[in-house]
Order: sequence, then C-alpha cells, then structure tokens
Amino acid sequence: MLSLDSPLQLGNLCLSRQQSCAEQGSGIEVPLGPAGDLLEEWIAAGGLLAAQAMAPGAAWPLAVRQGLSFLAMGPGAAMAAYIAVCMEAGKVEVVLHPNDVDAFQHLVTLRQSSTEVQIFKRIDDAPDGAFHNMVALGCDGQIPQSLQEAAPLVKRMRTEGQLLLYGVPATAIKEVFDRAAQKGMSLRAMGVRDGLAFVCGSLEHRNHFG
Repeated sequence: MLSLDSPLQLGNLCLSRQQSCAEQGSGIEVPLGPAGDLLEEWIAAGGLLAAQAMAPGAAWPLAVRQGLSFLAMGPGAAMAAYIAVCMEAGKVEVVLHPNDVDAFQHLVTLRQSSTEVQIFKRIDDAPDGAFHNMVALGCDGQIPQSLQEAAPLVKRMRTEGQLLLYGVPATAIKEVFDRAAQKGMSLRAMGVRDGLAFVCGSLEHRNHFG
C-alpha cells in the first residue's frame, strides 16, 4: 500500500502521495496525495494494477505518448485515467462515479497537462468510434460474470489496441483470461498485487465482445 514516505516505482512511473518523488529516480511522477481519502478506495479497487499494466507505455518517447488515446470505466478508473494524463496521452476519456469527479478534476487541474480530458456519467455518453489504444475496465474484486460488460469499451478500441481488465480476484485470473481468450484475446501481460490481478491483451475480433 502507498504511504506518505514510500513512493512506488513501476518501471518509468513513480507513484506517491507526495507532490514530488523525483529523488526516487527518473521517470514520470504521479503525485496522488491531492486525491485525499478517495485514494484508498481507488487503490483497494485495483488502481495499482492499472498502473502496473500501463507502466510500459511510460517508457515510450513523448511524441508517441501524445498520440495515444485511453478510455476507462469502473472502480478505480479515476486513478487509471489520471495516470494516462500524467503520461501525456493525447486524449483521455473516463466514466466516473459522481463521488470521484471532483477529486479527479482537481488532480488534472494541478497537473496542467496538454491531454484532452473528457468525463462521462455513462459509457453510452462517450463518442462512438474505434480509436482508443487502450480501454480499461475496473472489476473491484469481482469476477466478471460475462465479458459482455466490456463490450462498450471494446467497440471503442482501435484495431491492435489493448483491453485491460484490472481488479479481478487473483484466484480467478486464469478463469477470466480463459473467457477472454475464447473471445479472441491474445495475452500481453498479467500481474498480481494484494490478492487482486490484472490481465491485458489485444483482440483478434472485437465483435466477439458485442
């Protein structure tokens, strides 16, 4: 768990409650302290797993990152979307619970990023079109009963984009991946932290989730 005096380095991402963790090493700083009490909820929902899955992209050149588009929904989505903002992604769209909106907007304002950010109440409000490089679904410790719930995200993902499922129970990660593989997912990465897990991969056929 993050603490005030122990930043977490994930590849080129440096996550901390502090305003700066530059002394911990090079990379992209992700100061999370201004999120206040909500940070604990985002972490408990699997936000650190989203960070772990997104970390490889933080090593890409800025010009590449500025050409990326990211979409997230579900518990912990505010944290995932803010990480994408810190990475200077060109466009970030996120479906947020009303309780998360103010804290997320505060973080984004403090960051002063050039990222275009849009917040939605429902996924149906997000623009149609398959243009996102990564789409992320927070599962909050639950096993998705049907990957149908990922369908609205998948249809907004570009060809060779990546689907990220984070916050699933670690004990069920094989079951979740097997379901996704049956729908055409090719595994890119998976990881486990504090009893939760993520799985991330590209899709051969997006319409299998429809």
